[in-house]
Amino acid sequence: MTKIVLYGPITAPFTRKVLAALALKKLPYEFIEPQSPEDYRRWNPETGLLPLIEVDGERVHDSARILDFLEERFPEPPLVASEPKVAQSQRRLEEWAESAFTFYWTHYLRGLVDSEDGGPPSRPGLAGEFAQRLDDLVNFLGGRPFFYSDVPGRADLAVWSFLEGVRRAVGPEVAEVMESRTALMEHTARVSALVDA
Repeated sequence: MTKIVLYGPITAPFTRKVLAALALKKLPYEFIEPQSPEDYRRWNPETGLLPLIEVDGERVHDSARILDFLEERFPEPPLVASEPKVAQSQRRLEEWAESAFTFYWTHYLRGLVDSEDGGPPSRPGLAGEFAQRLDDLVNFLGGRPFFYSDVPGRADLAVWSFLEGVRRAVGPEVAEVMESRTALMEHTARVSALVDA
């Protein structure tokens, strides 16, 4: 029987994306969270970054590479469409979402460290930019239940992992902005229902 172990912090969107992929593929796994900074370097001596997955002794790090690896080893259900143009759009959206939302997540964390009161960052225009990125996602989603498809794929997992984490971590003002985008909230609920089942 295949042994799968995932190492990573549950609060990290990239870890949650991999957990969601494992859930969609209905793969049994063991999940181990780091308890100290030394765990990162011990589990991934190459870069010190997590998540990292180990499947029957073979280790792969970086969430996109992990999803590629899972697709190769466990192709059902697929995380990208069989039609090449749709698959390309899904992969591009995954990359765009992670790049865009990593910026906001990092800025938020930096603001917490830098501010004396532990409040959210006060960079002018950041909230407006964030709202625009959410509007971009609404446009990408259109009238479909999932991005570019009627079934969930890796783009959905990437978007979901960031939006769920940001909404919980950043506070009520961000939650309000997100909740006003009904299509995104419905999308998030659909993905949550599948990965939490």
